[in-house]
Amino acid sequence: MAFQVPTEDRCPFCAYLAGSVPCAFVTRGAVASVFMNRAQFERGAALVIPNAHVTSLLELDRATLTAVFEEAQRVATAMVRAFGAVGLNMFQNNGINAGQTVSHYHVHLVPRYPTSQPERIFRAVELLQTPVAELAEIAGELRAALEQA
Repeated sequence: MAFQVPTEDRCPFCAYLAGSVPCAFVTRGAVASVFMNRAQFERGAALVIPNAHVTSLLELDRATLTAVFEEAQRVATAMVRAFGAVGLNMFQNNGINAGQTVSHYHVHLVPRYPTSQPERIFRAVELLQTPVAELAEIAGELRAALEQA
């Protein structure tokens, strides 16, 4: 069996970037953007994505990879400042057999707290979708922390 990524009629992340679907962006850069994850594994969970549609790590060029990870580091630092995070999970999945569910490359950033369960494995299907208005409030807190840097 060959490496397979999910297929959709329309990429939801590209729809967010185009503004055709509501989304709570934290940052919009030239190469990478960050928005709040609708599945809030922990309060403040966010996704870092390249602005260009790239399906997996195997397709990323070096400049895009660098931009994504630099933005992930910047936002992770802001999560500690904004939310008092005492830990952070950073993960991403490549291919259907690795758990990738959206065909647009993305990195998960999940702040962790004193009450977090460190052994917990995150599964988006087990969580309710957080309303965009609530995500926008959380994104605002994170943006404020980024501006303090």
